[in-house]
Amino acid sequence: MAENTEPSALDLRRRARAARNAGDRELALADERAAVALLRLESPGPELAHAVRHVADILVELDRAGEATAAITEALALYRAIDAPPLDIANAMRSAAVHAEAIGDKAGARELWCDARTRYAALSDVFSAMTGSPANPGVDEATMRLAALGRD
Repeated sequence: MAENTEPSALDLRRRARAARNAGDRELALADERAAVALLRLESPGPELAHAVRHVADILVELDRAGEATAAITEALALYRAIDAPPLDIANAMRSAAVHAEAIGDKAGARELWCDARTRYAALSDVFSAMTGSPANPGVDEATMRLAALGRD
């Protein structure tokens, strides 16, 4: 019997993260999309939601935010459907806010950043436990982004 030498979804996600960290976003996108395809067959749970969100994030980083709309919409729906942990939802709202900014939807971005900031603020104990610091980078980023968006 032949051994399966195809990478698993986890392998593809790890490769995508490494490529993204190295600045090769096209390779990261290809690997993340391949992982999404496998995860759709294997498990429509949290890993699929994360992978779809990362596809959207990478597309935004590549200045292809218009292509990311379907992925961010799907990711938010997947997170809601699996009753995701609060940090995952906050991160998804952050991704949606970054996407809204990238497509020029300032009002939508403000609303999403406010939502993300509220969610991150409720997680201050989590950040403190993770980092040993009282700083909350989610709140800090959302506050900075909201200030940059200003008011119209």
